[in-house]
Amino acid sequence: MHIPCKGIKIGLDSPHGDIPFLSHAHSDHTSGLKRKERLISTPATRDLAGIKAEIVQVPGTRMMDAGHMLGARQLALENDGELAVYTGDISLKPNIFGWKAEIPSCDRLVMEATYGDPSYRFPAPEEVYSEIQKWVQANDSSNIIIGSYALGKTQEMVKILNECSVAPVVTERAERFCSIYEKHGVRLDRVVVGTDEAEEAMSGRFVAILPMRKAKRYFAARLERAFRKKTLCAVATGWALHYSFNTDASFPMSDHADFDDLVYYLEQTGAKDVEFFCGDGSRVLAAAKGDLINI
Repeated sequence: MHIPCKGIKIGLDSPHGDIPFLSHAHSDHTSGLKRKERLISTPATRDLAGIKAEIVQVPGTRMMDAGHMLGARQLALENDGELAVYTGDISLKPNIFGWKAEIPSCDRLVMEATYGDPSYRFPAPEEVYSEIQKWVQANDSSNIIIGSYALGKTQEMVKILNECSVAPVVTERAERFCSIYEKHGVRLDRVVVGTDEAEEAMSGRFVAILPMRKAKRYFAARLERAFRKKTLCAVATGWALHYSFNTDASFPMSDHADFDDLVYYLEQTGAKDVEFFCGDGSRVLAAAKGDLINI
C-alpha cells in the first residue's frame, strides 16, 4: 500500500512506492525494507529493525507518536489539500514508559483494527501491571517464567518487574533489543542468560522472560526438575482476554488499542474516508457512526 504526497509515492510499511515509511520495528511491518537506501522513520525504529537506510524527511509529511513501542510513529501526509493519516500499530493509553498515540484530525484514515471486535475491551494498563507485580511477589518462593514477545513486550515486562525490585533473566535475542532501548534512553535492569550474572541470579529464586512458546507447563516442569524448585509460568498478551493458555496465570497486557479506543480514535479524527488493515474494522466503523445494529 502507498499514498501519494506531492508527487512522491510513500510506501506504508511497504517497499512499494518511491520512499517507504516504517511505522515501527515489528517484523510483520518490516518485510522487504531491509535493502532500501532511504526511509521515513525514527532512528530507534531503524536500529531495532536492523536497517541501514538513510532516514529522510519528505515535504508534506509529519510523524506523530503511536504509543505502541519504542520509536513507533504514525504518518500524516498532505496531498492536493487533503490530509491522510496512516496509523501503523497504535496504543492510546499510556504504557509503562508513558508512551501513547497522538490523535490527529484528517480527511482520510488508514488505521489498524487488530482488536476490532467489541469483545476486546482491556483493563487499564496500570491495573494489569499491578496484577503482574502482585502475582510475582505473592509467589516469591517459586521460580517464574513469563512468556512475552522479544521486541516490545519483553522490554515492557522488564520495566514492570524492575518497579517491584526484580531484575529478570532475558534471552540473548531479547537482550539485543533491550540494549537498543537503553541506547535510546530507556533504562532496563536485567541479566542475560548464559552470563555470569545470570548464573548467579539463577542459583536462587529467579524470574525469566522467555518466548511465548516456552511459557508452558511442560517447560516449567523441566525447569522444576533442573533447579529443584517449584516453577510457575504465565503469559502477557491481549489475546489472554479470551483465549486459554497452558499456564498458571495469564495477563491481558496489550500494546494495541482495544475496540473502544479504536472507535474513539476514529471519531476524534473526523475522517470521512476510512480504510482498515490488520483486522476487520467494520464494527469499529459502525460504532463510530452510531450504528448499534451492526456492532
